[in-house]
Amino acid sequence: MNELSAADVTTIVEGYLRALESGDVDAIVSLYAEGASVEDPVGSTPVVGHAAIRAFYAKAQDMHPRTKLTGSVRVAGRECAFAFAVTVTYQGRRIAIHPIDTFRFDEQGRILQMRAYFGQGNIEPA
Repeated sequence: MNELSAADVTTIVEGYLRALESGDVDAIVSLYAEGASVEDPVGSTPVVGHAAIRAFYAKAQDMHPRTKLTGSVRVAGRECAFAFAVTVTYQGRRIAIHPIDTFRFDEQGRILQMRAYFGQGNIEPA
């Protein structure tokens, strides 16, 4: 896959969000290249490789995430950015986080790097 179209990337992002919400950790991990990294949130220590990525998303399932894109997926070459809302249970409360995630893709259309941009100002009670 030499070039990823905007439609291809949007399909990948939508599949990622569906898998996140449904708890399908295998589907999430399958989107990542071996040796990929997840930095969620940006500034935290990146999680690297399929085993670590699997553990990261398995732990996230304990928070019962619900997701919704809040704008169009922005695509530039083999990279994209997308804003969405994710509602989770954290410390016994439902909260909504409004991150902007970025994906960088390899030649096969697998995610090489995921970075999640959000801070305290992007979190509210749900």
